[in-house]
Amino acid sequence: MTDINTYLTSLAEKLVLDDPLKEKIETSIGHLRSKIWGLFQEKLLNITVFGSYDRGTIIPIGADIDVDILVVFKQNELQPDTYLKHIRDFCEKNYPKSEIYQDHPTIVIELNHIKFEIAPSFSHSNGSVKIPASRSEKVSWISTSPADFKSKLLAKDKGNKGLIIPLVKLFKYWNNLNGKPFTSYELERFIIGKEYFSSTLREYYFAVSTGLDSLANTEKQKAAVAKLKECNRRIKGLEQIKVFEYIENELQTFLPPI
Repeated sequence: MTDINTYLTSLAEKLVLDDPLKEKIETSIGHLRSKIWGLFQEKLLNITVFGSYDRGTIIPIGADIDVDILVVFKQNELQPDTYLKHIRDFCEKNYPKSEIYQDHPTIVIELNHIKFEIAPSFSHSNGSVKIPASRSEKVSWISTSPADFKSKLLAKDKGNKGLIIPLVKLFKYWNNLNGKPFTSYELERFIIGKEYFSSTLREYYFAVSTGLDSLANTEKQKAAVAKLKECNRRIKGLEQIKVFEYIENELQTFLPPI
């Protein structure tokens, strides 16, 4: 018989990249770094990996296998669209057989079935970097600090018995299964921002599930949260009446094993 905590813990442990996949990713990162440096040379300050791959919250599921690469220029000499065009031209010249497209504010290139999202940026005096703003913004660049967000995540994970990163992976998996109503970043930020007063992944999971209403604004988000709450009601009901032999089957209906 499998209880809720055991099932969630086991599932989270499987939501990791295997060694061959990590090796493919690292090889592609190395190639991209080398070729990008060769193109821009003295104009660059750094080329760094950020996002979920860098933070250790990436999951090996479908469209969630993407790696974010930040190309940091020393100075802001051009408009965002011009930088993006240069990066796209670079990708098309060096990887003519790969799928390449713009997904503002990045250029996406698929290598070995992994999506690499390349974003231009420049260093800001306060230690952050500026990346192209979304089309809806009135400004060209917005500030971001991937290193600070990563530090907050790791500190939160360390202060909560190492349960935050597995928790993030579980909800990214759930999000993916439901058509990604939330962005991965907003889920991570929401989970990091909560306070937890328990000691098991089960309790952390229910704490986040209960609070997701506050994050749901669109109809798609509200529908996904309502469906999750109904699933949780059923497994809690089985737990309360001690029908443990059915809990695993019920969990598998909305968080299937991989």
